[in-house]
Amino acid sequence: MRHPSVSAVLTPLMATGLVAHCGVLDLEVLFSARGHADLIATRRRLRVGFHLIQMLQADFDRAIDVMELLAKAGKHRSASLPDLLLAAVAERAGLTLVHYDADFDHIAGVTNQLTQWVVPAGSVP
Repeated sequence: MRHPSVSAVLTPLMATGLVAHCGVLDLEVLFSARGHADLIATRRRLRVGFHLIQMLQADFDRAIDVMELLAKAGKHRSASLPDLLLAAVAERAGLTLVHYDADFDHIAGVTNQLTQWVVPAGSVP
């Protein structure tokens, strides 16, 4: 977590074991690694600090269902494919999706699932 305001919110949650991850989140997080050493260190932190939720075919099916709901509202391109999958996993697991991405507002608009901005939109440069 490179932004102190984000770290201030997530670090206490991680300490309690209340933060989960799945394969698609790992890929998203590791994509932003600054190099090999950063990727390895980040991958290690994901394994230790987060509860793993396995992705299921049902999550992909739900992501497609949500895409259809968004399309019905003319917004099927308002959420990225990884975000649709993350939301599906969080919804299945009954988790609040803590994020910094307006895509999740669009998704929650049709799923009514619990989401929360980690810090206010626009506050991280």
